Amino acid sequence: MVEVDYERAIRLSVAEVTAGELVALDLKEPESDSPEWESRIADQDGQLTTVRLDATRGEVLGTSSGPDLTDSERQELVRLLEEARILPDEAAREAAETAEGDVVTAVELQERDGNPVWRVSVLGVADETAIVHVVDAKSGEVLDRSPA
Repeated sequence: MVEVDYERAIRLSVAEVTAGELVALDLKEPESDSPEWESRIADQDGQLTTVRLDATRGEVLGTSSGPDLTDSERQELVRLLEEARILPDEAAREAAETAEGDVVTAVELQERDGNPVWRVSVLGVADETAIVHVVDAKSGEVLDRSPA
């Protein structure tokens, strides 16, 4: 039932927040009749907005503030975003290139050893195996692949 891929979901989500950057995207209930993409978009100050999209039509279902972060968490998020050179859709493409037809189900900016990384979850269509790829957000190199 999912007709809106991760790339379109990222574009639609980011368009909802002025000068916002995606920090997380997650496909909710992909096998249901009404799957949704849920994203977290950070503004320039590290404030988060949650955006929900219909994953079949691409319509915005709603936006809300939060989750709330402490000042230090917001500062860390802003730092990670500033250091990241690879965009979330680029990281997801790198992870999904491992097999034809695989579906990206989640992308999230995280910290690993002080550096920004994108954690990309990919579902293998052929064998329904979920693999998590850790992609260096500075170089685009896939650092790790492991079962979800």
